[in-house]
Amino acid sequence: MPMVSGEIAGGGGNAVRQVNEALQGSVLAVLCQFLPELKKLPADRAYERTLDDIGLLDRCFQVFRAKRDKFQSILVDAAQRPVNDDCTQLACGRSLEQVVAMIVRTAAKRHFRRRHTPHRPQAQAAHQRLHQRLTKLFKTPPLSSSLHATPLRGRAEELYDALKAHLLHEWQVPLVPTYAEMSPNLARSLGEKLLELKDIAQLRKVVDDPEEAAKLFETPEQQQSARAPGPRRDERARLSDILAPGGGLKLEAFAKVLQNTDLRAQLRPRSADQPLSAPLRETGTMAAKLLVAELGLRLDQVATVLLVAHETIGPDSFARFFGPNADAAIVIRLTQRARQAGLTQASDLNECASFVRQLFKRADPT
Repeated sequence: MPMVSGEIAGGGGNAVRQVNEALQGSVLAVLCQFLPELKKLPADRAYERTLDDIGLLDRCFQVFRAKRDKFQSILVDAAQRPVNDDCTQLACGRSLEQVVAMIVRTAAKRHFRRRHTPHRPQAQAAHQRLHQRLTKLFKTPPLSSSLHATPLRGRAEELYDALKAHLLHEWQVPLVPTYAEMSPNLARSLGEKLLELKDIAQLRKVVDDPEEAAKLFETPEQQQSARAPGPRRDERARLSDILAPGGGLKLEAFAKVLQNTDLRAQLRPRSADQPLSAPLRETGTMAAKLLVAELGLRLDQVATVLLVAHETIGPDSFARFFGPNADAAIVIRLTQRARQAGLTQASDLNECASFVRQLFKRADPT
């Protein structure tokens, strides 16, 4: 069965098999006594249903902790002695805490795949047509040796790999749907700090505005000094400052950076009747969020990427990539390319502009 076999690396195949057999047999039999929705299903379907249903899995863990005495025949070591803690190795070759982590990781991986690979066969054709129209924009020659060093991977796999070392506890199961909304970049940045986010409201705050994550790494003294005027440690654009309540961008948030001579130097000369802010007016909320959340871009970098993209690919293609109805999968693919090319918050505006032009295979302005 797939429940844990793909989650444990480096041997232990017999232990994994025994864990699976116990979960599908003795453990499931006890759970069915307390969860009627499981009792109605054949054992194999009940097992799969539990892994695919975050709410049901959470209820299973609650039953296990409340009725642990009902699982005494399973919670024994190799000598059939009772095991009363979560750390002692069980007869199956794994400790209870290891089994819990295996289950949590499997459920998370399945949820990520469902969330980020949502296209059913009947929707595939339309989705594929959109990608075909834009494919040539991504068939670029190698930008650098690092750009194609690692093949692009699915967002679900990238997110799972970023989180799996810290998917350990049953209390994390209800948080999995919110984890699925994280960018892989944010997940990697959080690291073990993920385990401090036990409250869904606090986790939601970090996911909605990744700058909040920086506060997890600050000492109380740093947090106090952050309230006083001074340079910000993380200079990414604040989503709350740049996103308009009704959707799109707040143009006034960009007023100062649009006067930046370095930014203007990246652009073609334009006539007075072509306002510099026009592409920003055409930008959708989702695209802006992903540029900030996935890459951590500063305000001037966001403006540079959008303005150079607009003049490079034109308004129609710009709308497909960055407009209100842009395809999130396309924007995520663009940010993956940017990460592989080494674009970060530390990149200068010329590097941002050069990346966009090379990505879309167009000549630099003269």
